[in-house]
Order: sequence, then C-alpha cells, then structure tokens
Amino acid sequence: MLTQGIVYKIKGGMAHVKCARPESCDHCENSAICQKKETELRAYDPIGVSVGDLVEVETREDSKSMLVISYIFLVPVAIIFLTYLLFELYNLLALLGIVMSVAYLIGLKFLDKNFDPQVRIVRIIEKNNEDQHETSISEKEVTN
Repeated sequence: MLTQGIVYKIKGGMAHVKCARPESCDHCENSAICQKKETELRAYDPIGVSVGDLVEVETREDSKSMLVISYIFLVPVAIIFLTYLLFELYNLLALLGIVMSVAYLIGLKFLDKNFDPQVRIVRIIEKNNEDQHETSISEKEVTN
C-alpha cells in the first residue's frame, strides 16, 4: 500500500512520517472508535529525506505482521481465560496469571525492539524548501 506523508523527525536511518488515514479507513467498521485523522509511521529512509519533505511511503503486509497482531490481541484473552480456569481449580493457582501477564509484557517489549514493519520511503514528492519557509515567516513578522 502506498501513502503520502510529511517527515517530522529523522533518527538513526528511520524517518518518522505523519500520514493522512487511507481512504480504506472510511469504510472500516471501527473508524468511529479510531477517530484519528492521521497516523504516524516509522519508515526506513534509503534515499535521505529531510524534515518537512512530502514523501511517498510503501507499507507491505506480510505474515509476520499478522503474527504480531495475533500476539497483541489474542494472548491477553488467552491469559484471562487460563487465569479463570486456574482460579476455578485452586485459588492460588490464579497467581500464575500474574506470571503469564509479566511474560506477555516482556514479549511485547521484545517485539517493539525487534519487529520490522516493512515500511520504507519510496520517493520524495516535494522537498522542504527552508528558504521559502523562512521568507513566509519574515513576511508575517513584517505585517504584524
């Protein structure tokens, strides 16, 4: 999927890009819950963009993404269910639910550091012209 956005931060070979929500979000059943007009992406920067550049970003969906989404949403439900079953067997066994929850949080931290979302900048649509930006600011200062 290709989308456009503006680079707002660059850190360690990664560009942070603010993008408008894709049109496909308009038809989503959960769009009322989201209520975000834009999303932020962390994308590989193989072409050397600057802050303020309008860029095109490519997002690839793969099986690893689905595995991560499953982990994020299904594992907590499984932990709650298992904790309930353990509580029914013996009250103190429910403490294993705390252990499972801590293990889940450690897994989330690991995924955050090691998951590669396959997002990269494809091209620069419009370069940020700092001279033009400075001129417009100075024109505003003169009129005030």
